[in-house]
Amino acid sequence: MSKKLTMTALLAAVAFGAVAPGIAMAKDAPKTKAACEKVSTMKWDDATSKCVKK
Repeated sequence: MSKKLTMTALLAAVAFGAVAPGIAMAKDAPKTKAACEKVSTMKWDDATSKCVKK
């Protein structure tokens, strides 16, 4: 029982760690090409029409 609980907690932590940065970036990323080009650490990806880190 303890091993199963530990494994579940570990998997939850890994899943949260993988998803959280993506959610945080999605909130902060500019939504337009013009706004994206103003941010020095970001660039516009024409293929996906999204602002991504350089």
